[in-house]
Amino acid sequence: MKEAFSIAQKIRKSGGPSVIKPLLRLSTYATALGMALVILSITSGKGLQKAINDQFRSLEGDINISEYSVRRTGDNGAILLSDSLKTVFSEDDLVEDIYGEIRKASLVINPHLDVFEGIEIIGYDSLKLHSFLSDFSTNSTLDYSRYGIYASSTLLSKLALSVGDTAVLVAIKDQQSAPRLRDAVVLGAFETGLDEFNTNHLIMNISDVRRLNGWRNDSVTHYSVLLQDSENRTTIAAYWNAVVPYNLHVQSLEFKHPAIFGWLELFDTNILLVLSIVLIVAIANLCIALLVLIIDRTRMIGTLKAMGAADSLILQIFMWLSIRILIQGLLWGNLIGLGASFIQRHFGLIKLDPATYYIATAPIYFDYFWIISANLAFLVVAFIVLRFPVRWISRLDPIKSIRFS
Repeated sequence: MKEAFSIAQKIRKSGGPSVIKPLLRLSTYATALGMALVILSITSGKGLQKAINDQFRSLEGDINISEYSVRRTGDNGAILLSDSLKTVFSEDDLVEDIYGEIRKASLVINPHLDVFEGIEIIGYDSLKLHSFLSDFSTNSTLDYSRYGIYASSTLLSKLALSVGDTAVLVAIKDQQSAPRLRDAVVLGAFETGLDEFNTNHLIMNISDVRRLNGWRNDSVTHYSVLLQDSENRTTIAAYWNAVVPYNLHVQSLEFKHPAIFGWLELFDTNILLVLSIVLIVAIANLCIALLVLIIDRTRMIGTLKAMGAADSLILQIFMWLSIRILIQGLLWGNLIGLGASFIQRHFGLIKLDPATYYIATAPIYFDYFWIISANLAFLVVAFIVLRFPVRWISRLDPIKSIRFS
C-alpha cells in the first residue's frame, strides 16, 4: 500500500513532456464544477421548498379546520371546538399552536372614486395579527381603530387608497338581512409575496369581524393549526378528519393547494436528475482520464511487471491517482457550492419574480442530509466504476508494454 501511494505521488508530480499534470488538473476541475452544481441545486431547491412552505404556513397554518359546507353568502358558519377535541389535537406534542380566525366574503369600496374590489376578510386575534404584521408589514402602521383594515400594496393601488384613508366595507350577514356598510380606516399595508393572497384579502381584528357578523365573542369560522413537524401534516389531517364531528372538515396545505405543493415536490426529482447527470458526466470524465493515464504510463507498467510487481500493486497505484482526483474535486466542489450558497443566503444577490416564485429573493437552505448523501453517492459510484478501467492493466503484456511508444 505504501509503495503504491509513493509511486502514485511521483507520477502526479512528474514533469517533462507528459500530459499527466494538465490531465489530472482538468479532471479535478471538471469534478469540482459538477459537485458545485449539485450543491447549488440542493441548497437552492431545498431553500425554495422551505421558503414557500413557511410562507403558506405563516398565513394558513399546516392544517385548517372549518365547517364542511359553505353557505350561500360564500362564508363558512361559526364553529367551536370542544375541549375534548382540543385535547385530541394537542396530544403527543404534535401541535405547536392552534388559533381561531374568521373569514368573510365582502366588498371594499373607495367612496370617492366608486372603485371597488371583491375580497375576503380575515379576522385574526391580537397575537396572530401582531405576528402577521411583524412578518409582512411594509410600513409603519396606525394605532388600532374600530373596523380598521390592513391591505396589500397591490390592493391599495387598485383602489387608489393609501394608509390613513377611509374605505367602505360592504358585508352580508345572511340572505334575509340587508348589506352592512362600515367605514374602515386603512391602518397599514403588507406584502406576503403571494400575489393571489395580496389581491384578494384584507386583514382585520377578529373582534371587528365578529361585530360585522353579529356573533358572540368566541365564534370563529376556521381553526388554523401549526404542527411541530410539518412533514407529516397530510397523515395527521387524515386522522383528524376521522375524529372530528361530521359537520367539520380538516384540510392540510397540500389538500388546499395541490398544484403549488405538487410543483414543490418536483424539486426533489429535479435535484436527483441534476445529481444523476453530473454523476454520469463526472465519472465518465474520470474514466477517460484514467485510461489516458494508463496509456501514457504503459512503458512504466511494463517495466514494473518485468521487475516482478504484482498486478494488485499496479492497480493500487492508479486507484490512488483516481481517488486523489475525486477527493480533490469533491472538496473544491463543496467549497465553491457551499461558498456561493452562503453568499446568496446573506446578501441575496439573485432576485426572483414574486408572481412566479412567491418570494423576491432566491432562498438558500443547507439540507445536510442531501449534501452528505450526494457526496457519498459520488464516492461510492466512482469507487465501483473506476475499478473497471483499472482492471485493463492486468491484460497488458510486459514485453509489448516496454516496447510501446
